[in-house]
Amino acid sequence: MLFVVSLLAGWATFSAPVSAAQVGFVATGQLPGLGSGRIWSVAVEPSVPSTILAGTDHGAYVSHDTGATWSLTLGGVRVWTVGFGVRTPSQALAGTDGKGVLASVDSGNTWVDASSGLVDLDVRSLAFGLDGIAAGTNAGVALSPNGRIWHAGGLDRYSIAAVAVAANYPQFTVLAGADGAINGTLATGYLFSSSGGGAWEVLQSGLPSGAVVSSITAGQIDAAVPKRPLIVATSQGIFRSGDGGATWTAGTGVPAALTLTVAQFGPLDPNLAYAGADSGGSTGGDFFRSTDGGLTYHKADTGLRSGSKNVDAIAVANTTPPEVIVAVNPPSGGSHVYLESDTTAPAPPQLVAESPGAAVPSSVPTPIPTATPVPQAVKPASTSPPASGIQRFAQAAFHWPTPLVYEVFFVLLALYVYIRWRQRYYVEGPP
Repeated sequence: MLFVVSLLAGWATFSAPVSAAQVGFVATGQLPGLGSGRIWSVAVEPSVPSTILAGTDHGAYVSHDTGATWSLTLGGVRVWTVGFGVRTPSQALAGTDGKGVLASVDSGNTWVDASSGLVDLDVRSLAFGLDGIAAGTNAGVALSPNGRIWHAGGLDRYSIAAVAVAANYPQFTVLAGADGAINGTLATGYLFSSSGGGAWEVLQSGLPSGAVVSSITAGQIDAAVPKRPLIVATSQGIFRSGDGGATWTAGTGVPAALTLTVAQFGPLDPNLAYAGADSGGSTGGDFFRSTDGGLTYHKADTGLRSGSKNVDAIAVANTTPPEVIVAVNPPSGGSHVYLESDTTAPAPPQLVAESPGAAVPSSVPTPIPTATPVPQAVKPASTSPPASGIQRFAQAAFHWPTPLVYEVFFVLLALYVYIRWRQRYYVEGPP
């Protein structure tokens, strides 16, 4: 009898519905040896979403099983930022505190120095585009065609906290956000744009003065609205642009006491964005989601521990539904990575497929050029009565236009009358 009861209990357990699965964020495995160190950046490989990188105070960690286990593969240096390439997804870069850029060709398992040409070795942010890579340093922006060789990109008077690729074609366009200035202030601006490595333009329309930038993210291009959306998180609010950064609109839905410090678009949906606040290292951080491209935000922190929601980094996997990875740094220590399968995210729209060195395809097909006809004068419609039988005969037989038919008819009639008069007068004699 006891065996039967146990068997039935076991059957009930195995037949439990799938919907009973965990909802919201769940903690991943511990990062070995991290201790009281902080996690500054997370990234997920586009083609292999089970591979995750984490940049920390102790180096770079990699997980190949969706965060269940982690390995320290780059140690002995603080890693501010990590990311995967766009053209070569298995290529990973790590920006460090004082040791420049390190590169990996095997998804973060091994690393080599890739700092050739870097003027400043304190690399705080990275942005990957189809036609280049940008790095934000403590002394301006550095640019690279491949992540191995770098050259100065300007803004060397500013400490660049964030960079993003705003366009790949016709010019490689980078946005850079500053949170400090060398021997000066940010009074003249803190958000900049440059195309093709040229001069930098200050972006101000719609942005508050006197702020600093903590994060910039660029979304994919929707086939229905072929414009790349942008979100910038500043010390005075979070803002969205749909015109390449020319104008900005403030995001809403965030409590007044909270300042969002990091944001990330979903890689499959430019309408889906996530944002987090770290509250400057104190208690009170949180996590939010937007489904209208960053205009309005709603709290989405289910599963994150109360009082430990200080989100410093976000990554979103190239999956449906999107897998969201966040790095949480509680004020009391014990930093951790959390994952969530966002099953309530809307279905992604059709995106525009981009190619290196190519224009973004239009959502409206370009007409095929054809021979242009030579313009001809258009004759107004005639209002005269229908042609008579004589007119039709003359037009058909001799192709005479209608006015000439009348002129010839009256000339012939006059000539006939004259000839008949002479014949009667001179030949037949007077009556």
